[in-house]
Parts: sequence; structure tokens; C-alpha cells
Amino acid sequence: MNIRLKNIPYSIIAGDLYKEQGRTFLTALLLGIAILTAAIVLGHKYVAIPILVIAPFITFIWRKSHYPWILMVSMLASSPVYITKQAIQPNLIFAFWLLILQPRLLFRLPIWIYVLTCLVLFGFFTSAINWISDNFVRSLAQQLAYAYSYLLGPFLLLPVIFSRMEMSRDNSENLRGLLYALIVPSTLMLFLAKKIGTPYVQKGVFIEGFFSYKLGAVSVSFLRTQVGFIFATLICATTAIVVSKVKLQYRLLSAACLILNFILLLSTGSVGSMTSCFCGLAAMFCVQMRMLSISRVLLSVAVIICMLFLTWELTPDSVKKYLEHHFEERANQGEKQDRFMLWGRALDQIVSHPEGVGWTLLVGEGKKSYTHNQYLGYSVSYGVIGGIAYVSLTMGLMIYFFTFRRREVEDHSSYAIILVGLGVCVALAVNSMTDTISPNKWYFTTIWSLIWYCYFSSRDVHAGKRIGSDTNIFTA
Repeated sequence: MNIRLKNIPYSIIAGDLYKEQGRTFLTALLLGIAILTAAIVLGHKYVAIPILVIAPFITFIWRKSHYPWILMVSMLASSPVYITKQAIQPNLIFAFWLLILQPRLLFRLPIWIYVLTCLVLFGFFTSAINWISDNFVRSLAQQLAYAYSYLLGPFLLLPVIFSRMEMSRDNSENLRGLLYALIVPSTLMLFLAKKIGTPYVQKGVFIEGFFSYKLGAVSVSFLRTQVGFIFATLICATTAIVVSKVKLQYRLLSAACLILNFILLLSTGSVGSMTSCFCGLAAMFCVQMRMLSISRVLLSVAVIICMLFLTWELTPDSVKKYLEHHFEERANQGEKQDRFMLWGRALDQIVSHPEGVGWTLLVGEGKKSYTHNQYLGYSVSYGVIGGIAYVSLTMGLMIYFFTFRRREVEDHSSYAIILVGLGVCVALAVNSMTDTISPNKWYFTTIWSLIWYCYFSSRDVHAGKRIGSDTNIFTA
């Protein structure tokens, strides 16, 4: 017998799960804040080992309480502290223990994820003929660590972390977790680094836009080709919440984060990231036009433009002059390091070694250079097959969020989550054409965490099964 779920009272369906979320939400956030604070104050040396010790304990304690565990692990994506010399993110350590304690989760992902994972792992094995050296143990350990972060991370481990979001039926609660556990911590960490951090020189060359900030005992990279990625995606994510009719406190907090990330993105002078940000916003407003009335879409656009214009007008003249000089400097540097030349070197490398050479960020003979293209970077590292897998992963998720239809969205919170996923995917996909985010595992992991959080939070929406806690978006 068919039963329409939306006719069943929400309290009966959510029941104990909702109560559990209410009791443990604050606990999860406080624990995440404590770990992040310790990471900043103490640094890698004194925090890495404690995280390795507590990861199995916390995962075991919360093995049946999926929501608080996900919130805490999501906050750790914003941690500039890494585990091991190969800089594995703390949340991927928690993912490892989740699979140890609940291995059945590995077999509950969508089939297409397994297909792409197999493809990229095939690329890893074919590249082995080029990266195995005389020191077999050292080369294997190094490449396995890279594969853990760059292959298993976005393709398998992060999906496992967030796969249990399908069990949560409360869209408003999911949106709150997305905002407080991923968007706000990342924004605050970057803002504090820029505001109170101490800039220091990298590699003996001090050029504005090419240095890091010392925040406590850790460093936060503000290399424009890396940090521009996360600013662009956070702007898209916060805009999606601002233009959605969700709780006022969510919209106000998102607006504050939007303004901070907008100012920080301008300070980088990254043309590629600004372009990708514009594309992400355009994609979101395009979906709005398909799902809402044109008048509401135009109102959303006007609100965002006014916010950004007001922010720019309130910016001190000294900052505006600096930005003008910064963009001129950026344009001059662009002439010296033409992207087409760098991509040509990467393509030559792929033709020479279609099987891949193992994880690397550099190409060319003699004087090496960055590819400045994430797709070519994966193709160089893990062969043509690996490059195809990464392109398919990025484009597939982008298409997934773009193909939502009006009848599939039940409430304002689920609508906001879908827009966040779409904007972040588009910004990542476009920016990956001109730059690489993988050198910074923090930004890389945070962006993919945003995407997978939104994907699994919206899976039941796409299937028409999710129960919303807000008023229907089209009948309000």
C-alpha cells in the first residue's frame, strides 16, 4: 500500500532522531571548536598525535549518533593542522576509523561512485611504473599518502563521511549544520589569519599575494592561486542561503560571511577565482529562474548587488588604491607566466606518459612549472584514466545539482542546500580550469566536504522522499 510520507506528522517520522540532534548539536560544535583552538595554539607537533588517539574513541562513542559525529568531523575540515609529513587532514583520519568500526557503510554508496573510484585507482596502479624508485618503501609510502588525500579523499572517504546524512529528515537542521560546521568555521579561520595573523615570506621572495600568515602556531596559506578557490566557493555558498527564504538568523550570519569572503577575495587579486565565483552565482540564479518567479529572482540579484556595492563603498580609500595596484601587478605577472604555455607542457607530459607518473604538482623537463589546471594535474599524475575520473566526478555532481526540478523541492531549507551544492560545484569546476587547489589540502578538503554534504543531504529530495520542516517553497 502506498503511503504519502508528507501526510504523516513530522514529529512521528523524525522522532528520536530530532531529539538526538537537538541534544548533541551544541556538544559536537563545542568539541570541534576545542580541537580547532588547540590546533591553532599548539600546532602540528602537539596536536597531531592526540587527534590520532581520540579519533577511534570519538568515532566509537558516536558510531550510532551519526549527526553529531558528522558535524564535528566537518569542522575539522577547517583545520590548518595536518597529520603526518604528507599532510593528511584530520577528518580523513576519522573517516578511516568509521570504516573500521562500520565497514558496511562502504557498500551503501551510489554505484557511480564505485565506478569512478575504480577508474582513479586503476590510474594509481598504472602510474606506479614511473614513481617506484630504488627506495621502494619510501616511494610507496609517499604515494599512498598522496592517494589517501587526493584519490580516496574526494572519491570515497568524504562520501562515506556524509553518506549518513540521508538518514536525517530535517532539512532545516541539515542547513544549520552546513552553516555552523563548514561555512562559518572556514570563514572565521581565514578572516582571523588575515586580520591578526603575521605575514611571513615563502621561499625568500616577498610578493603580495604570495605569502602565508602565521596564526598562533600554524600557518595559513594566502597564495592567491590556492586561497581564491575557497573564497569563491564560500561566496557562492553564503549567497545561496542569503537569497533563500530560510530562518532570519541563518541569512544574517550568511550575509556577514558573504561580506568577509568578498573582501578577502578582492584582496587576493585572483582573476580566475573571481570569474569562477561569477559563474557559480550565475548558475544559481539560472536555477532560481527555473524554479521561482522572475520577480523573486531579480529581487535576489538586486539584494546581492546592493550588499556587495555597499561593502565596496565602505571600503577605505587606502584599500581601494592597494587593490588597483595589486590588479595591475597581477596583470603584468600574467604576461610572464602564460597559462597556455603551462598547459602545453602538461599536455606534452600526458602524451609522453599517458599512464601517469604518480602524484606531482610540476611538469616539464629541467625547469619545472605548475600546470595551473586541476584536470590536467590529475591526468599528469594518474594518467588519462585518472583525469577522466576527476572530470567525471566534478561534472557529474554539477549536473546532479543543476537538474533539480521544481516538483522535487519541498521546502526552503532543501532549496538552499541545493543552491549551495550547485554554486560550489560550478565555482570549483570553472576555477579548476586555470588553477590548482590540490597543493593546499585544507582548502581542497573543505570544498569537497561542502559538495558531499549537500549531495547526501539532498539525495532523498531528488528521489521525492524527504520530509521538510519548513513551509513548501512554492505555496508559501
